[in-house]
Amino acid sequence: MSGSLVNPSAVLALLAIPSTVIWSYSVGGVVFAIGLVRIFLRGDWQNARGLDKLILFGPLFYAAPIAAFGTEHFTLTAAVASLVPKWIPWHLFWAYFVGACFIAAALSLVTRIQVRLSASLLALTFFLFVVLMDAPAWARYPRNRFALTFMLRELSFSGGPLSLAASLTERWRERGTHVLATIARYLVAVPVLFYSFEQFLHGDHVPGVPLEPLTPQYVHGHAIWTYLAAVVYAIAGILLLLGKKTRAAAAWIGLTVLLVVLFVYVPIAVVERASLDNGLNYLGDTLMFCGTVLLLAGAMPREP
Repeated sequence: MSGSLVNPSAVLALLAIPSTVIWSYSVGGVVFAIGLVRIFLRGDWQNARGLDKLILFGPLFYAAPIAAFGTEHFTLTAAVASLVPKWIPWHLFWAYFVGACFIAAALSLVTRIQVRLSASLLALTFFLFVVLMDAPAWARYPRNRFALTFMLRELSFSGGPLSLAASLTERWRERGTHVLATIARYLVAVPVLFYSFEQFLHGDHVPGVPLEPLTPQYVHGHAIWTYLAAVVYAIAGILLLLGKKTRAAAAWIGLTVLLVVLFVYVPIAVVERASLDNGLNYLGDTLMFCGTVLLLAGAMPREP
């Protein structure tokens, strides 16, 4: 029917998306919308200046992917439960429990309700993921650079909320610094520097978090994004490791990763819209890494 307001191709494309993917996109989208409304309605955006405007989005960029991943614990329960180490009992229980906690924590981050508690528990959860799953996996295959990439990514995912929790303590408010924020800085700086090295060596692979897939040819700029991220990671990562200009360094990493998300992973997610593994998860993981470094930036001292 000509002139119809409904595009049949768009309807067919929507119907082709599995419900598991739609649920993850929907829950993550709702959390993203809640966080976005809060930033603008409370006047945070209007009061922030310069890179502080970008830093405001740290909790939001971390929370939306966490909510989407938490939803996967309910739509792909068996697959998630299979990741739990065999010696830990009640695999299905832990899959549901962690999924519910992820969604609750995501809502806490964007609404700022009990945020210090949720950030602390998120930091502990991802650290346990490293100890119980990622580190043993890398130990079994020490020459597999992707196993090390995964482990360092989860370690940084622990550092982001740890820095947020530290920034909400009385000590941080009084002195502008905290030992936990310093620990978090190293938890992020080491992965950033490793990722820089990997991206210089493998410019044809996807940027941001250098994983196994090659950057698709339809991505405008192609390998430029990988080398751009590598350069920024190298400079800003060294500054983070040395404790110099840490707030600005983390913010510039966050801006770089955000550009990578917009120009590389959003197109991939559009093309792979019906896939969790190749579409939403890559977008979510990289956006969460962006949120991680922005959370760290928010916990770093302001330089004169």
